[in-house]
Amino acid sequence: MNKIIEFNFEYDDVDDVLSIFDYNKKIKESIEFSEDFNVDLGVGGEVVGLEIFDVSKFFSALNEEINRDFLKKVKKVQLVQADYRNNLFIAVILYSEDKKISQQLPAIQKSEYTSPLVISA
Repeated sequence: MNKIIEFNFEYDDVDDVLSIFDYNKKIKESIEFSEDFNVDLGVGGEVVGLEIFDVSKFFSALNEEINRDFLKKVKKVQLVQADYRNNLFIAVILYSEDKKISQQLPAIQKSEYTSPLVISA
């Protein structure tokens, strides 16, 4: 089942970093998915935050419309989350004054990120 949730966000146009977060959710685990992409998971395994470095380059690899100028104009951010088998799928929906762009992120295989403490228990 897909969950579409509106998140708080900050875009740092100097460092080109997009932080997406939910003030009301506690972080259980942070995953460094790649050198450009961190995911924060909550108690129930749901995404409660994202941090994307060099975000204009990261997103523009697949969608040239997502550049620094567009990111400076973003007014609202939503995340779509879906679980399928062992994968977590996330799409970021960015709303500016006159445009809505949805961008799929790379799928995250949950088993790759199981805590060593859980495995040894």
